[in-house]
Amino acid sequence: MKRRIAATAAAALLLLALPTTAGAAPDEEPLTRYVKDASGTYGYGTEPVYTYPGSGEQVAIPTTLTPENRRFSSAWVGTIGNLNFGKPTDAADFDARYATVLDDFASWNMNAVIFQVRPLLDAYYPSALNPWSEFLTGTQGADPGYDPLQRMVEATHARGMEFHAWLNPYRVTNAKMTSPGILTALGLTADQVKALSIPQYIAALNDAGILADDNFAVQHPDWVLSFEEKLFLDPGQPEVPAYVAATVAEITENYDVDAIHFDDYFYPYRITVDGQNVFFGAQGEDRATFEEFGLTAGYPDTVAGIEAWRRDNITGLITLVGDAVDAGNAARGTAVQLGISPFGIWEHEALDPAGSHTPTSSSQTYSQAVFADTRGWVQDELIDYIVPQIYWSFDQAAAPYGELAQWWSDVAAGSRTQVYVGHALYKHVNNGGWEQAWMNPEEVPNQIRFNQKLDGIEGSVLFSYNDMKPNDLAALPADQQPKHQAKNTAIELLEGEAFAHPTLVPAKPWLSDGQVAAPAAPEIVDGELRWQAGDAQEARQYAIYRGTGDPAQLVATPGALVDTVWAGGAASFRFPLPADEAPAAARAATETWVVTALDAAAVESAPVAVAVDEPVDPTDPGTPTDPTGPTDPGTPPNPGAAGEDGVTAPGSGATRGERGDLAATGGDAPIVALLLGGLLLAAGAVTTVVAAHRRRTR
Repeated sequence: MKRRIAATAAAALLLLALPTTAGAAPDEEPLTRYVKDASGTYGYGTEPVYTYPGSGEQVAIPTTLTPENRRFSSAWVGTIGNLNFGKPTDAADFDARYATVLDDFASWNMNAVIFQVRPLLDAYYPSALNPWSEFLTGTQGADPGYDPLQRMVEATHARGMEFHAWLNPYRVTNAKMTSPGILTALGLTADQVKALSIPQYIAALNDAGILADDNFAVQHPDWVLSFEEKLFLDPGQPEVPAYVAATVAEITENYDVDAIHFDDYFYPYRITVDGQNVFFGAQGEDRATFEEFGLTAGYPDTVAGIEAWRRDNITGLITLVGDAVDAGNAARGTAVQLGISPFGIWEHEALDPAGSHTPTSSSQTYSQAVFADTRGWVQDELIDYIVPQIYWSFDQAAAPYGELAQWWSDVAAGSRTQVYVGHALYKHVNNGGWEQAWMNPEEVPNQIRFNQKLDGIEGSVLFSYNDMKPNDLAALPADQQPKHQAKNTAIELLEGEAFAHPTLVPAKPWLSDGQVAAPAAPEIVDGELRWQAGDAQEARQYAIYRGTGDPAQLVATPGALVDTVWAGGAASFRFPLPADEAPAAARAATETWVVTALDAAAVESAPVAVAVDEPVDPTDPGTPTDPTGPTDPGTPPNPGAAGEDGVTAPGSGATRGERGDLAATGGDAPIVALLLGGLLLAAGAVTTVVAAHRRRTR
């Protein structure tokens, strides 16, 4: 299935319309560099910003942003090192902390939460495969006494948002082995720790209580590699992707999540030591694995052969995980998505004609490091969505935003895989002191405006949750205040424009049967919009629109979406109308309220308009009135038509229907066990067949 019609023609028209240094279209403004003048004041200068250095094409930013009814809007909530979510004291504290997250997301009109539920080989849920996370209790493997994931999924859905479960597939440790905390815990010196083999080091971490007994790395220390003094699972071991896929299957079997989300940690990135680039593999870190599985599979013993083998290992992981997600969807009638958030540069054009106009001195993920063929995953439709981390400004020569956004738009052309851009809101504070572009509060708003010119870019994700919240300038040193002010102003601009309106997530029709029953009997009663479910088991949520025109026109009108209501398997619904809108305004002849149902893939039903009774003409005072049985003009429509039982309101924790019921967590997980066994048998052959594999039929 193709998402676009006449994409080539549209792209050609867009290219013709793009501005050059001669000027921009009337509804666009040419972008110039943000600079600091002699007086220390920041502002736009006169030097043009080009799509990429040497392109001769000046970036042009639309002067306005057209509100959209469909747009993925989210932010990452990281738990590694308690980055965005502190260590709770108990279940009540956890609930309060997460309620604050949801309050903040709701204030931004976000429609999905991306929460890290597996920051290491650990879990924010009871698992037969992974120990409890140390970031919950302070000790890996310690049971907190409640199920955080269950509580988060239910609370998120009650707010009308999707829950995307974020996992890191390979990471075993995040602290360097010679860090003071590790040395103290082990009672060893740096030289003593460095002298340990990987299995010995893992055993020491286990003895010290840092890694739990049921940690996969403790159970299989020979399947672990080390780089930059950190441990990660060996992607070349066939049992490793099978274990990760089984972990995913356990989550999708036991929890009503909307998506499985991976970040960009596959093989390690390059590091810099004493000013020199150091790449994984240079010291033969995975040589033994390559000899056992790569050479025997026919990969040549060359740099190119080893890189191809590593890429296929990662694509094999994505394929296996995608198959596990698909198997769960088929078995349970769900529509769980698979999304990946990779580094923003796939490859450089100088190294591959399909790459971006970025210098070879910049990092990339196709070759030399990471070995993630993200372009191939999009084109082969192995994933449902991708969130490239384009964490750079328009004028960053090493990775210009305009060039990379255009590149990802081009890559997605003809593919059903949807592109949402990851934006570096954090860089206002982190980089604002030395990159002048990040002193510009309009940098990310400009990026989102620019994205609306590009086909296939259908949303934004902010890194990270902490940076959605303004800082108290008065509590900061004077020299730190300007960059924090830039972030605070950026927040105001984003909340007032790109995130000013509620939106629906983009539909994924390939995960739907395409038949969505419309809601029934919508009406306005006592200041409430009420309706009945057309199919209570099928509906995932409802969308409410207001405006003019017939229902189909209204649903297609940008900015007409008022709100969404999570279905939760209920049969009847009430939506309180704003005090200034109900009920007289809604009954005005020039205004219409419309309700639609959406399934789990966000495929929308036919729109149903609220029936508005024709007003009764007032009686002519000069005409006698029959005293028997006069019509009471104050009688409202029959409230019983909406039903009084099973009514749910926005924000209430509605009970799920049968289709959405969750299996008990922390049990024997029979399906997971079967999956793990089958995946272990199949995984050995993955690397030889993944290049041409497509996990879904177009």
